[in-house]
Amino acid sequence: MSGQVVSKREENKNARMQAIIECTFGLFAEHGIDPISMNDIADKANIGVASLYRYFLTKEDLAIAVATYAWNIEKAVFTGVFTSGAYNALDGFHQIQELLEIFEDALVTQRSFFSFVYYFDAFIKKENVAPERLQEYEKAISETNLIVVRALEKGIADGSISFNESENEVLHAATTQEMFITMMHSLFCLAQKLSISGELLDQDKTVESRRQIEILINMILVALKK
Repeated sequence: MSGQVVSKREENKNARMQAIIECTFGLFAEHGIDPISMNDIADKANIGVASLYRYFLTKEDLAIAVATYAWNIEKAVFTGVFTSGAYNALDGFHQIQELLEIFEDALVTQRSFFSFVYYFDAFIKKENVAPERLQEYEKAISETNLIVVRALEKGIADGSISFNESENEVLHAATTQEMFITMMHSLFCLAQKLSISGELLDQDKTVESRRQIEILINMILVALKK
């Protein structure tokens, strides 16, 4: 009986922590992390600030928990799309194409995610958070990235991706890891720019956001072919 009580208590605690994390994600994505205090978070979550500190000892701990939560959601989305039989039947190039095209929809449906990750990276850098505190966060990212790496490796193996046969010296010399990091960083940075300040200047409004993502995706796809 006592075990059931403990289990229920732990379940309630986890539910409260999850509610706090989801609430905080919205605040951080909209306003950034630095301007938001633990009092602001407690007010939004309808709990006392003392209770908030019982769940998360520091703002850094909470920010990392929120970041891990955000990437785990992304991982679930990617896993759902890229474990289907239809996807697995594609050659590596077309697997990459499907993956990259998700960014077009993500720009519209997940702008808060890109905004949050931008603010989180800046916050972690500013606070000089030790790498060992980011292990769970990095694990969530790595598991998502692995899907992309596998598609690149499959494409090289089946011949549908052939950047290493390109006449361009830079592409010819590039490794799979270099291509992966460069294309994902390029897409991510553009998505963050468009999510946070995509129309800051008049010149930014001359090309629609989705069109910019579409052009970059096709530049990447062309580069993957020799």
